[in-house]
Amino acid sequence: MPMLYPRRSGKVNSPLALMLLGLPLVVLGIGVLPLTLPSALAEERAYLEAPPCPDSVADLSEADECRERAEAAVVDKEVRGSGDDKRYFVAFDVDGDHYRVRLASGQSDIDEFEVGDQVTLTAWRGRIREVVTAGGESVRLSDTPVGAYKVPLMGAVGLLSLGFSLLWMARFEWRLKRFGRSIESLGNWTGTVPAMTAIVYAIVAMIPIAAPPVLTASLIALACTTAGMVLVGALLWRRQRRKAERRSARLLSQTWVSPPEAETMLPARVLGEVPYSREGDGYLVVGPAGLAAASDPGGVARRTRPFPPLTFVRLHPARRGDRRCGGLHDPLLVECRDGAREVLIAANREHVPWVLGGLRFQPRP
Repeated sequence: MPMLYPRRSGKVNSPLALMLLGLPLVVLGIGVLPLTLPSALAEERAYLEAPPCPDSVADLSEADECRERAEAAVVDKEVRGSGDDKRYFVAFDVDGDHYRVRLASGQSDIDEFEVGDQVTLTAWRGRIREVVTAGGESVRLSDTPVGAYKVPLMGAVGLLSLGFSLLWMARFEWRLKRFGRSIESLGNWTGTVPAMTAIVYAIVAMIPIAAPPVLTASLIALACTTAGMVLVGALLWRRQRRKAERRSARLLSQTWVSPPEAETMLPARVLGEVPYSREGDGYLVVGPAGLAAASDPGGVARRTRPFPPLTFVRLHPARRGDRRCGGLHDPLLVECRDGAREVLIAANREHVPWVLGGLRFQPRP
């Protein structure tokens, strides 16, 4: 028997594949924090608590567990790479010694410097860790220990949001397979809502992580952002469900019902985990005796027994390019129930009134 939604039987869209993709991301996202945060916070604390270097330190590279400050002049700016791989460097002169540092950010930070500007450099553990411009603006460097926890925290948030969105989609893929449901009955948005929620959250969450100056404030802001995005996702989910219900109701209100007075052959497909959904059957028999499927327009070859009484649920527009509706013109999907099993009847829009009539006036045992 054909699956209700054959496209979702592939490896990429199967619940197991989504879980195998999502679980490692969640585990990795959770594991990033205990592996990287303690060392980043310890380095930040050691830097902030480091005393000024004694007068015996004559060179910035000699600064070890102390902080050495020096006045410097900007002598060069350089951008290496292209596209997303750009790296930004600034060179300074301190009493004839030249030092080059890499900026943590991009064009906006390198624009803070002009050749000849006077700045203040701070060295610690043999490397320049901080640059303060003449206007008092502190520019982040790639080696800056202050706020170094932000990078692993951002990575963890990105991994967790993507991982949980895949698990969210795996749950509904599993429901499709477990209960024989179609994507039409749940809605195409069951995949797009978690994906878009995860993408938007990952982008928005960067702001509360990067903006606050301390970890505690970042975590509080991140928790508020997470709660807000969960609420937005829930509201979007509910909105999409109601939108799908209204669309189905509108389709039904625009479609009339034709009672079957004589047996009629319609090009149609019956889809579902039911015995009368068979490969090669491209016609639906609608008549006073009930509904049946056949493989030829005369209704003779491989004709099924009349269907058991089906309960009409709603109408759905067919997705453009849906291969299940091959050969049909402007098809609609009629969702029905055979007991607990879902059945879809794909038919031309102009023939749906006869299908609805056959469902409404089908003989009862």
